[in-house]
Amino acid sequence: MQRVVIADDRSKWMIREDNMMICQTRCSLYRNCASRFGVDCKRLGGTQIAKVREGNGKQGKAKAKAKKSHHTSQKG
Repeated sequence: MQRVVIADDRSKWMIREDNMMICQTRCSLYRNCASRFGVDCKRLGGTQIAKVREGNGKQGKAKAKAKKSHHTSQKG
């Protein structure tokens, strides 16, 4: 039996970009993820636990708008 070693000689930015693409295409939490580990992510079979922010951008803006209107109604 022969052992095969696969060497990745690409530059670091190419490797980071590939990890980002793996996250973007295979993970439903990509938009809310702060880590973006790629194949090392636990959701994709790896060992690293990703840090996921709550909600998406649209919900955050809606909450901010509601909070802003709530503060302005209390002033007057």
